[in-house]
Amino acid sequence: MKATKNQKTNQSKYIKELLKNGTAVLTANTREELAEMINNIPADCRYMAGAVGRTKNNGTYTLRVDIINN
Repeated sequence: MKATKNQKTNQSKYIKELLKNGTAVLTANTREELAEMINNIPADCRYMAGAVGRTKNNGTYTLRVDIINN
């Protein structure tokens, strides 16, 4: 599946937020999209994440990611 221009723009927004603030909440329509977002985090960035959540009203998946500073 090829990423659209809008998906690429959203990806760079969350990566910039993660690197700037040290934390970001990722949202996606499917678990696969969420996994792809995690895979796009730079390889040299150490991070941790909790459990995947899912909203009741629209089924959106969420995941909080935090940078590990050591």
